[in-house]
Amino acid sequence: MGLIYLELFATLDLVGQAPGAPEEDSDNGFAFGGWQAPLVDEVTGAQIAAAYEGTDALLLGRRTYDIFAAHWPHQEGGPDDDIARLFNRIPKYVASRGNPDLSWAGSTRLGPDLAASVREIRDRHDNIKVVGSLDFVQTGSSQMRV
Repeated sequence: MGLIYLELFATLDLVGQAPGAPEEDSDNGFAFGGWQAPLVDEVTGAQIAAAYEGTDALLLGRRTYDIFAAHWPHQEGGPDDDIARLFNRIPKYVASRGNPDLSWAGSTRLGPDLAASVREIRDRHDNIKVVGSLDFVQTGSSQMRV
């Protein structure tokens, strides 16, 4: 049975909002989008790369999936090539109450029984990463014990 790891980028005061670009997550009046990008250096980049070694699936909430699907398919050959290649190659499982556009290769919507869907993913994969997806993490943890 695989393990699920949460990868969250948070500030020291525990703000866990999308860190990549100013406009990607302005919920609840958050005015500091893109806070992480200027702070990434070689050491940080190596730590991030190490955190994803061996990852064989992504488990994402809908909003994080939409942000990733708009970004990562276009990053191969750039400075984040290793992570882009990984994210573009492995399966992506999306928790959504709606019918999201899952055009990013390897993307699948989770079934309505969230706990059963996550158990199936754990049976299929060894190293599953949940990146961001705070709404999904909070919803999932209140609905299931995996």
